[in-house]
Amino acid sequence: MNEPTLPSELVAARRTPLFNVESLPDQLAESHRTTVWAQLFVQSGTVHYTDHEGDTPRDVGLGPGDTAVIEPGIEHRVEPATDATFFIQFYRAPDAPMVPGSVAVDSRRRSGPWEHRHRDLDTTEEVHEMVTRQYVDVVQDELLEPYFDFEPGFIDWQAHIESVTDHWCHVLLYAPGYEIDVIEAHRTLHDADPFTPELFDRWLEIFHDAVDGGWTGPHAEHAKKRATGMAWAMAQRFLGKGTWRPAQHR
Repeated sequence: MNEPTLPSELVAARRTPLFNVESLPDQLAESHRTTVWAQLFVQSGTVHYTDHEGDTPRDVGLGPGDTAVIEPGIEHRVEPATDATFFIQFYRAPDAPMVPGSVAVDSRRRSGPWEHRHRDLDTTEEVHEMVTRQYVDVVQDELLEPYFDFEPGFIDWQAHIESVTDHWCHVLLYAPGYEIDVIEAHRTLHDADPFTPELFDRWLEIFHDAVDGGWTGPHAEHAKKRATGMAWAMAQRFLGKGTWRPAQHR
């Protein structure tokens, strides 16, 4: 197998959840391309990996412990067997921005008070701005920050914020194609360092502050209601029913 080589200067960035044949998102199950270098890691079962272009296309079966380097811009497909579990590790250049735009989240300084946009959360651009503002505060919070600070470069903030933006565009603007189970996507974090009622209080406070500090209208109100409901559902699933409730329901 002619395996491409990861450039030595890259650092680890975002890592996907552990996928199987049922949880693999539709967009990853189809032929697609990445914009950054990535690597597929098989933990159990078998995964069929195929390059559809490039100088030396691959068509291989991967077993437990096997990996496949994925070059940016090369169309490829991943087909897991029914017994397969695997994840994708993405990489970035050391100087690549952690968050899109000019906000420096690693400065440990608040970038607010944020300017109110004097409009509703009714476009992709406004949703993206809201998510970015939220995570600027999240990564500077003493309770929430440890969940994003496992090692330098562990989180590809640009990719993460784009993914969260996709979720909220699906919720608020009915954008199609988002099928990730957001609650289950957090299970590995909870398993590694169990969530607490205080954690849900803080996340919800930051989310509401981000929305109220920038937007007014029915979409903004709907975003806060959906965030509250999502936090409640996640707390019930991970902490048990009745362990935590949103402040307005106590």
